[in-house]
Formats: sequence, C-alpha cells, structure tokens
Amino acid sequence: MSRRAGPASLTTGAAIALLASLATAAAMLILLLAGRNAEALRQLEERALMGRAAVIIRHLEHRPEGWRLDLPADVAAAFSPAYGRAAYAVVDAEGRFLLGANTAAPLKIPAPADDARAFTLDRAERDWRGLAIPAVIDGQALSIQVAEDLQHPDVLLDDAAAEFVRDVVWLVLPVFLVLCLAMLWLLQRLKRPLRDLAEQAEGIAAGGAGGRLREVGVPSELLPMLRTFNEALARLEAAQAEQRGFIADAAHELRTPLAVLQAQLDLVQDRAAAAPLARDLGVLERMVGQLLAIAALDDRALRPDRRLDLRLLAADLAEYLTPLAEARGVTLDCATPAAPVMILAEEEALSQAVVNLLENAIGHSPEGGTVRLAVTAEGRVQVADSGPGIPDFERKLVFRRFWRSRRRAEARRRGAGLGLAIVQRAAEIHGGTVVVGDAPGGGACFTLALPLAD
Repeated sequence: MSRRAGPASLTTGAAIALLASLATAAAMLILLLAGRNAEALRQLEERALMGRAAVIIRHLEHRPEGWRLDLPADVAAAFSPAYGRAAYAVVDAEGRFLLGANTAAPLKIPAPADDARAFTLDRAERDWRGLAIPAVIDGQALSIQVAEDLQHPDVLLDDAAAEFVRDVVWLVLPVFLVLCLAMLWLLQRLKRPLRDLAEQAEGIAAGGAGGRLREVGVPSELLPMLRTFNEALARLEAAQAEQRGFIADAAHELRTPLAVLQAQLDLVQDRAAAAPLARDLGVLERMVGQLLAIAALDDRALRPDRRLDLRLLAADLAEYLTPLAEARGVTLDCATPAAPVMILAEEEALSQAVVNLLENAIGHSPEGGTVRLAVTAEGRVQVADSGPGIPDFERKLVFRRFWRSRRRAEARRRGAGLGLAIVQRAAEIHGGTVVVGDAPGGGACFTLALPLAD
C-alpha cells in the first residue's frame, strides 16, 4: 500500500529553491572569477614573455663571427642556467638553432607567420609556456622563442592562480551565509500575513457567524483568495441559516398535528389499544423536540455567559428525571462534591445536554439497573449506565446527527439519532468535550468536560 505524502510546505519549498539558487550562483561566480583570473594571468604572462622577447630583439646583432646577444643584467639573470626558470632560443627560418639559454635546440619549429604564436612545452615532466615572435634582423628572418617554467617556485603569477579559488571561496562563503540568513528572515516575514490569516480563520471557527478575514495588511497577491474565502463564508452562513429555519419551521408545523393526534388519542376508550399509539406519538414528539433543540443550538450567537453551580444544575436535572427512571424500573443516583463547581454556561443548552445523557442512559439500562450521575470538582459531568455498552467501532459514530446503530434500532427504544449530537454541540458551545467509554461493571460512561469559570 502506498503511503500518502504529507502536505507540501511553501516555506520549505521556497527555502530549498532559494538556497539552491544561491548555491548555484555562488558556484558560477567562483568558476567565472577563476576563469577570468586565469585569462588575466595568461595575458600577463604573455606580456612578460613578449617584453623579454623584445629585449632580445633589441640587443641581438649579427657580426662577422656570428650572432651575438648582450642582455641587460636583470634580463640575463632570468635566463641563468643556475636559476632555471626561463629559456630562449633564436632560430632561423629553416629551423636551425642559432643561440639560446637553457636550451640547445629550438623551443618551437618556426612556421610562416606574421604575428606572435603562443606554445606549450613538456620539459623534464614540467609544464612550460612560451611565445614565438617573428623578427627580421640585418635582413635575416628569425624566430625569437621565449618560454617560462610554470611550476617554478618563483613564478608568482601561477602561485596566485593556484591560490585564487581558495581565496575566492573564503570571500564568497561568508557572503553566501549572510544571504541565506537574510533569505530565511525574509521568508519568515513573508509568512507573517499567512499566520495572521490562519489565526483569524481559527477565531472565526471558534467565534461563530459573522466573522470575516480582514483585508488590512494583507499582500495584494493574497487578496483574491481572501475575498473568495469571505464570500464562501457568507454563502455557508446563509445556507446554514436557511437549514436551521427549515428545521425549525418543519418542527413547529409538526407540533399542531401531533397535538391533534394526542387529543384524539385521549378520547379512545380502549386504553390497551391506545398504548402502542401513545408510545409512537411520544417518539414523534421527542423527535420534534430534538429538531427544535438542534436548530436552536446551531445558532452561533449562543454564548456561555452565565455563572452557575454545576452541582445544583445536575441535582435539579436528576430530580426532574427521577420519575422517568422509576417508571422504567431504573435507579438514578446523583453524586456531587461538597464545594461549588462554578462554570460559565448557556443554561438551556447545557441542561438539554445533561437531560439527553440521562434519558439515553435510562433508556439503555435494563429494569433493575442503575444510572449514576456524578459531578467532579474539575468540571466534569459523568453519566454511567448498566446497559450493554457501546462497541469501540461505534464510539466515534454515536455523536453524528441522525446516526443510529442497526442493532439498537431493532430494540425497543427508538429515536431520531439527535440526542448525542445535541450533547456534542452543547459541549462545543461551552468550549468543552464529550467522550464515551466503559462504565465500571459494564455499560457505557459518557463524560462531559467543561472549563471552570475564572
């Protein structure tokens, strides 16, 4: 089975792309500088060789006894056999060696040419670079050939070329690191509007209807998405309002025929025959009540703004439902702490939630069973029954609207599948949670956790 990749990160993608771009630019800069430096050094070497060749041409003369060359002391020192750094050769047009230093043969066989020709040599496994310059002295065509050992310790230009890349790397690396830090800082700055929008969106989800993302301070590139999101929110709220209105209207319209049916049922003389009809009518009335409750709870204007003691609310509701429990042959116990448990609540919504939990527990407990209602000092309401319990695979489903277990639907208790959805919605309104687990000794245990008041 293939694993689904996680969501891509814009920041990570942008950072990788920019870092790769900076690294490529730095490498290209080093290569271009190295190439430009090598070309500059080559030109300097050629100018130096050409200068020495020009000195040779100026001081070379032909005498009856043969060719003679008297070089200045500084130039002659460069061609000294003891020094071994440079060599020169004077060659005629036929390639005959006339005279030279550090060589007894032509450095390069002359070719017909009107300009200088650069050449390279491999002498004793060392690289030499040379220049052959055509010259005419005393009417005789000559080739003045000058070469230099590139690996000689005193060739400063080649030393500079060898060290140039290292020097450039040490110069470029700090700049590269500074640019990376600046890029990361810039990315964080660019993310700030997105983080602000995310916080606003969370606030809208928590705060309910009417919230919109603000356009102030939002980059122009994000404005179309922001406006589309706000328009979607407006359409969603309108659809939800229409849905709530439809449910509420339908429930209200059903109340009148149900009241007529109840009145007609009261007139039936055969009470044994009327009993099943009364039970079915009770189920219908309960459905209508739940539809009205869920429509009211979906009003996002509801706010838990009243301080109340959770102990007293639980005790009152337990007392209210004790007759129902007794009629079912179920014992209803209520346990509360000695100290007040103060919370901020929307009393009607919270009361409806606790009532639904208790009715659900009473309905699922067998005759002779016990329902336990407990309030803790931490703001938790626990309702445990002695029924069959809820399988693990159904525990995430029981809070869905209109969801009913097939196994339970075939049993004696019927409903619209809204009771626990009402409990969960009430928990959301109060900023709390509701979960279901196993009760000690068997059965289901629902825990409604509510935040305490400051």
